[in-house]
Amino acid sequence: MLNDISANLRDPGLSAATAGARLGLSARYVQQLLEAVGLSFSQHVRQMRLDEARRLLGDSRHAHLRITDIAYAVGFRDLSYFNREFRRRFGEKPSAARAGV
Repeated sequence: MLNDISANLRDPGLSAATAGARLGLSARYVQQLLEAVGLSFSQHVRQMRLDEARRLLGDSRHAHLRITDIAYAVGFRDLSYFNREFRRRFGEKPSAARAGV
């Protein structure tokens, strides 16, 4: 399940239903699998996307990309939501994460 999520992380339409369909599982079962480890499907996906965004922001090979481009590239559809969740998870703005690049 986690491998499938990782492989499809950049798809903004990623959901428990689409992941389950690829693996022959119901959306509810996918949710239950992840809830068993303490996170909902959406929480898990959001954390993985934020981790990937932070990695890209800190990588000098991606310094030419705007923060907006990175947010959309990792699957976020709303820049305000991305900024708010990034700050909540890492305690800094995405621009601060890029400062060292």
